[in-house]
Amino acid sequence: MDVSANALLRMVAAAQLDVAFVHEVEGSPLHLPESLRRRVLLDREPQFVSLAADHPAADRPVVRLCDLADDRWMVDPTVDGEWDGLRRVLTSAGLNPPVLHGDYLTATSLVATGEVVTLCQPTSRARADMAVRPLHGDPLGVRLMVAARTEEELNAVYGELEAAYWEAARQSPAYTEWLLRSGDARGAAGGSLVPATG
Repeated sequence: MDVSANALLRMVAAAQLDVAFVHEVEGSPLHLPESLRRRVLLDREPQFVSLAADHPAADRPVVRLCDLADDRWMVDPTVDGEWDGLRRVLTSAGLNPPVLHGDYLTATSLVATGEVVTLCQPTSRARADMAVRPLHGDPLGVRLMVAARTEEELNAVYGELEAAYWEAARQSPAYTEWLLRSGDARGAAGGSLVPATG
């Protein structure tokens, strides 16, 4: 695993990996080597926010950026495009909060203690001490794609990867609700789009 999608794509092109599953942040195109084949799993996955469970905004089903105006954000600058995307979103909202740079393992601990808020995938799992919520207006999205050197390699993994993604979506109550509100029924393939319990 590497948090840099561009690094993973270079490794596939150099035959150091067979397949890479990557995301491309809006406004920050990846450098896809011409020799690679790609298949888009999801053209636009909204990015959610993770925040402490006792944060006042965690009581809302959808969080506005202005609700996070006094919070410190954390971003991993080694994730291609993520810092640029977050900066664009915050600037567009008229916000200039303090931003810590660090890895997302550290961020999870800091989110849980209320030290920071951070962007996260909608398939991220909430915990007793951490909430995952959509952002009002879905200001930032990513394109999810699979890249390989051949169509055969893509075909070998794509079906199972797609099924695993929508299974993860069904296990995320916040994402399930978002999909239902947006009228997106793709998560219902192979089963009802109802949050898993247990």
